[in-house]
Amino acid sequence: MTNPSVKINGDMKALRIEIDRVDTALLNLIAERMDLAAAVRRAKSGANVWRPSREESHVRDLARKAGITAPELVSHIWAELTSASLTLQGPIGLHIALVGDALSQWSLVRDRFGASIPAHTYPTTSAALAAAFADLEGVAVLPAPGGMNNWWTALGPDGAMSSMHILAALPRIGNWEWPIAVAVSKAAIEPSGDDITLIYIEAGTLAAPQTLAKIFESTGLSATLRAEMNGRYLYSMSGYFTDENSEIVQLSERVHALKIIGVLPSPIPLPRDS
Repeated sequence: MTNPSVKINGDMKALRIEIDRVDTALLNLIAERMDLAAAVRRAKSGANVWRPSREESHVRDLARKAGITAPELVSHIWAELTSASLTLQGPIGLHIALVGDALSQWSLVRDRFGASIPAHTYPTTSAALAAAFADLEGVAVLPAPGGMNNWWTALGPDGAMSSMHILAALPRIGNWEWPIAVAVSKAAIEPSGDDITLIYIEAGTLAAPQTLAKIFESTGLSATLRAEMNGRYLYSMSGYFTDENSEIVQLSERVHALKIIGVLPSPIPLPRDS
């Protein structure tokens, strides 16, 4: 009588050989990807290292193609690969405000940016933002605007960090309406294909019965108020808008000051039963 364990052990041996084969193939592909990242650095001369819109669009597409593979796993794998690639391309650095639940914030950063990019931590948002601003390719990771988190006012047209933009959301995966944290840098605002535009507004003196809500409505825009401080407002709008959009031009003509200060790629959704 044949011992069943012989067949089981034989099957397991064959499976392990196949796993080793796949692992070797993966390792070779990773090495090839790193070589390509180094070639990108030579082509770009180390400038404009971080392009979050391109990264988010790519990961979103991969998650869509991944079938039964969980989007969180796809995101984590590509966070590590992208992190390693970026460090080959130029002197990028993360400047992280660890406020509130520091451990949770740190986990968000690692899930989104991987472990290869040099990271520096700060006790306040203003310190992290200032350090990223002073760094040629610096990225600040800060609590999302709202409540007491008023650092976003520095990105306004007359702000001390007006050349910086809000460009990524943490977490990247989820069914959230507003993120926990965001990433800010001097990188250009570009579309990812599924975006949330962030608009800074100073209303000035509005003649009654005019309100910002009515002005948005009259220009055909639907916006959500996310933060407010001393007559300055931060709104989010679904979709990608630029200063050239006719609706934005109309809106700017009816308020004291307006600036698009960022674009957040929409989150990669989780299955609703997760």
